[in-house]
Amino acid sequence: MHLANHRLLFTVGAVLAFAVHVDLDVVDVEVVGWILMLVAVVATLLEVAGRRARERALRAASAAQPTPARVVPARVTPSLAPWDTREFRPVPRPARES
Repeated sequence: MHLANHRLLFTVGAVLAFAVHVDLDVVDVEVVGWILMLVAVVATLLEVAGRRARERALRAASAAQPTPARVVPARVTPSLAPWDTREFRPVPRPARES
């Protein structure tokens, strides 16, 4: 789940726990709301812990690899057309016989 889903789950749980006043014989709506809020908090904590672990692993992996040498790109002469990035070279043609 993502953090937005956790917020939505917490919101639904809060509405059920605090705003809905229905007396059902089968289900206690207030308890269902508290359970949803608890699940949302636990899922948020697990998501944050997992993200931190992934970031730590990525940092360790990037620190272990040497950084590549910087390659300076070749200088391109500008042209009149913005989509044309090739240098213009006229093609030599043979002289015509008459």
